Amino acid sequence: MIFLVDCNNFYVSCERLFRPELSNLPVVVLSNNDGCIISRSNEAKKLGIKMGEPLFKAKKIIQENKINVFSSNFELYGEISNRIMKELNHFSSSMEIYSIDEAFLDIDFQDYNLICENIVNQINNIIGIPISVGVGYTKTLSKIAGSIAKKLSRGYFVLDNTVITKNILSKTSVQDIWGLGNRYSNTMINNGIKTADNLVETNRNWILNKFNINVLRTREELRGISCYPISSVSEPRKSIRVSRSFKKDINSYENLEKYISDFAFLASKKLRNENKRTKELSVFIVTNRFRNTSFSNYMGFQKYSFIVSTNSYIEIIRYSILMLRKIFKGGLSYKKAGVMLSNLSLENQYQTSYLSSNQDNKLDDLMEKIDYLNDKYGKNKVLISSQNLYHKSKIDKKRLSPNYLNSWSDMPNINI
Repeated sequence: MIFLVDCNNFYVSCERLFRPELSNLPVVVLSNNDGCIISRSNEAKKLGIKMGEPLFKAKKIIQENKINVFSSNFELYGEISNRIMKELNHFSSSMEIYSIDEAFLDIDFQDYNLICENIVNQINNIIGIPISVGVGYTKTLSKIAGSIAKKLSRGYFVLDNTVITKNILSKTSVQDIWGLGNRYSNTMINNGIKTADNLVETNRNWILNKFNINVLRTREELRGISCYPISSVSEPRKSIRVSRSFKKDINSYENLEKYISDFAFLASKKLRNENKRTKELSVFIVTNRFRNTSFSNYMGFQKYSFIVSTNSYIEIIRYSILMLRKIFKGGLSYKKAGVMLSNLSLENQYQTSYLSSNQDNKLDDLMEKIDYLNDKYGKNKVLISSQNLYHKSKIDKKRLSPNYLNSWSDMPNINI
């Protein structure tokens, strides 16, 4: 059977872990730059706070109900997620980490309810994070079971009975089926397919003619036929992207260049952490469609291909700036910008060129020195001169909680 372990309101639960007085109180967590609400406690949901809602729109409800608001602390959330996944490994060696707060486990055991109870209790007792566990013969069925488990006080639900499964599928809207999306589900509803049970009974040839093989696989999964097996090995990512929406619009090229330099540096750091090189670099900038007229709305995009794949901070930042110069237009208000590295390869697996410089070894040594100093003395201790040395591009997080698990200075003190 496939077990889906899902952390309840994960970001909020992480904040509550070190602030137990927030239990049963409304809490929300915001996106980068404190822009939108990305996690809500059940109490906040009942007050009408919507997922993805901009903070300024919910300001009145937050103030009237004294809702606790936190900036996103992704470093803390990532560390707690790692600890949860290590605990889940004790229950099954066949595990697929689906996201920061979800994992699929393949467990062959008769008493599934007992296993679910043990998982819920162990994660709650050892880590302190509440979870829900859904169990089914396939990933899609376990997703449906998981949504039911969130509504139960015990925190788990098992779909192993044919009659019960059919009854639940008849009450499950196609809009709530994992992987379908609004476009597919809306088309299905327009054709009289309103529930998961309706989809199961739909002719396979009609599905292939109207949609594609993935929708047919979803139908088979609802029938209990596994089409998406557990994958314990995560696929290497094909690109690295760093982008931000700015809290205040940027009008000058000088300020935008510093942002692009920072984004390129951060993308390069991620690239080097994965021991990879990049062959292609892309830079984009987007204007504020609410600030500019319809005639001045603009998205600039430029791509550059390196002669030889690189992971050099200097090279990547240098060409990011050159691409920015080609796409920047004066007199506009820019709301978002980003850098993307693609066509990735392993650090020692790349094609050299007789056109490239002979100083590659010296450059590699310099990059390693930068990594060493930043890792030992703190990030951003060594920067490239084109970067924002005065931290104007620092993400605005006014409600950031301490990094309890990754910083000596932020560790909570216990007085005995």
